[in-house]
Amino acid sequence: MSKSRTVRMAAAALLGLGSLGVFAGTAQAEPIDYVKIELLELTCHKNSEGNHDEAYLNITDANGNQVKVWPGNGITYQTMGAGYVRSMTDGNSNNALILGRQQARTLTLWDKDTFGADKLGATLVTGSEAGAEVQYRSLEGSGGIYTIAYRVIDI
Repeated sequence: MSKSRTVRMAAAALLGLGSLGVFAGTAQAEPIDYVKIELLELTCHKNSEGNHDEAYLNITDANGNQVKVWPGNGITYQTMGAGYVRSMTDGNSNNALILGRQQARTLTLWDKDTFGADKLGATLVTGSEAGAEVQYRSLEGSGGIYTIAYRVIDI
């Protein structure tokens, strides 16, 4: 079995899409071409409150659930103030960043507060962006202004 097919089967299993195999008497569906959102960095141009924000990033998964993808490694949030630039690569091991080339996911940046969170902005990422240059998207909300850098890569 090719490495690409093995990766696709693993991705299908992780996403709860079932087997890529076919049953007797059914037509074979086209295999899903999977890609991955690779997070690069987050830049704060203006934080939303006080001296800094406590930023974290969620993605809407294939089932519509919000999944925290950054920061990774068990860290709850990253402190962000005007002029701060943070690497986001520690979030790239999250399987929620895998999607089909014909699918889309929403990335949402949040500011953790004592009682809840404020939305700092959101952007839609599509699997069809695979192979393009690094994407820069502006995220604005609750008075904060950020830029997220990412790319969509083939897997």
